[in-house]
Amino acid sequence: LMVVAIALPSIVADFGGWADLARVSWIVNAFLLAYVVAMPLAGRGADLWGARRLYVTALLLFVIGSAGAGLSRFAGTEDGLTWLIVARVVQGFGGGALVPLSMALASHLFTGRQRSAALGLEGAATYVGMAIGPAYGAWVLLGFNVSIPGLDMAPWQWIFLLNVPIGILALLLIYVVAGGVETPRVRAGLDLVGAALLSVALVCGIGAITISGADGWTSPLVIGGVALAVVASAAFARLELRSRAPLVDLRLFADRAFSTANAVSLLTGYTLATAIIGGPVFVNRVMFGTDAQASTLLTALTLAVAAGALVGGLASGFIGERLVTVAGVLLTAAALWLALGWGVDPELERLVRDLALFGVGFGLTVSPRATAAIEAAGAGAYGVASAMLQITRTIGMSVGLALLTSIGQNRITELTALIADPARRDALVVELGRPEFVGVDPQASLALIALLETWSQGQSAEVLRLVMGIALAVALATLAPAWFVRGRPGRGEQRLA
Repeated sequence: LMVVAIALPSIVADFGGWADLARVSWIVNAFLLAYVVAMPLAGRGADLWGARRLYVTALLLFVIGSAGAGLSRFAGTEDGLTWLIVARVVQGFGGGALVPLSMALASHLFTGRQRSAALGLEGAATYVGMAIGPAYGAWVLLGFNVSIPGLDMAPWQWIFLLNVPIGILALLLIYVVAGGVETPRVRAGLDLVGAALLSVALVCGIGAITISGADGWTSPLVIGGVALAVVASAAFARLELRSRAPLVDLRLFADRAFSTANAVSLLTGYTLATAIIGGPVFVNRVMFGTDAQASTLLTALTLAVAAGALVGGLASGFIGERLVTVAGVLLTAAALWLALGWGVDPELERLVRDLALFGVGFGLTVSPRATAAIEAAGAGAYGVASAMLQITRTIGMSVGLALLTSIGQNRITELTALIADPARRDALVVELGRPEFVGVDPQASLALIALLETWSQGQSAEVLRLVMGIALAVALATLAPAWFVRGRPGRGEQRLA
């Protein structure tokens, strides 16, 4: 996703431009929705049919989707965009399935301290990938100039097509290193009705939350999405509690270790979205910095998460999941408190330092919450437990992004209306101590434009400080469930059913 974000402007230009934004946005949305839907299905599938087999299948789907996306340009502007969106669904389903499957595999292959370390390493690898994604995407777009005789190739196509040989190499590596590895299986059928209901609930719920950031909670589309999500969720819960072989055993949430691990995942997901979006937005909207500076900040954050995940995985095996999780949450809270002190023109190094501290803190929580949830679920539900952690984190991130977008959008609307209203603008310049600009049209005065820009810069900083303050409150609230996060080595292996 981070790689495609870099290529998106080039892709859009090839398929008719931003004028068709409603369809173009599905290049990203289709991937994300398929990604989320795939996680619980793959998690339960791992418990039923084995994680390694499904991992290979998911990787194949990702490769096929990548090939389809890369070749979509040859279908023309109209059909090509449709083909690209369909390919992104396949790619997203494969990519989403890989996440819980990799966690389930690591959980089955390792126990005790080794399991915590393996889950930390898995989390670290994920965030290293996020860190190098933008740089890799830029290199492909600018430096990978490979042409094929007879074909009009656009650089963005290689963003997808290079996944094919990489994926094939990964498949070969799996067969060489883990060809004989298989995980325990539960004898039961897949709850197809439950899968359909959960998919509707996730797509409608997360979709509505995402749209609410720009359209507001009173939008008919948002209200309809929330209503469908609530109805589907209620039907899903009723079905699962009565089923002998549920897709997700909701009784797991009665286990304190499992429920608190998911609560930490939800709440830290919220704070992560605030940091990932809020930091770069601060650089662009408050500091008037460059895209390169925003990219530097994001890279520092994700690399710090990777480092924290690695350390957290190792430390959990020695001092326990509770202490590592609490330490991580405290570090994220400290970083968000430091962010409240950002002025309108702080040094970039300060932002890098503060968000790197946040990243280390968030990373520390990755392995212990995963270990706690997985060991509480037992070996017969490692896949489902892994999927639920990813879903709760995704929901938390969606809420965080929606709130940031909503607050920002409302404030931009207010500022635009104020500046466009002569009477309110005159009152503002008097309040700012510059009465000489009363009655002056901004279009006729560069000095007035500069004054208004400086004022709006401060207003943007206040909005982002408000968002960071809310995230700080969420981080402090996370301490409550974090205190109860603990693993139970050996118990998981005894609960295969």
